[in-house]
Amino acid sequence: MASSSHLQPGETGKISARIDTAGRGGIVSKRIQVHSNDPKKPVVSLMLRATVN
Repeated sequence: MASSSHLQPGETGKISARIDTAGRGGIVSKRIQVHSNDPKKPVVSLMLRATVN
């Protein structure tokens, strides 16, 4: 979930994401996509990685 649905150029925000680690161990990864109205980069992929003990 993003901290705001509308940001002006130059503004910043936060994106929250969760990875379900139940029953998993070691390195876990998840890719999320952020969509925007930026004509040069309408979609940005973010890779989340965590080590589960």
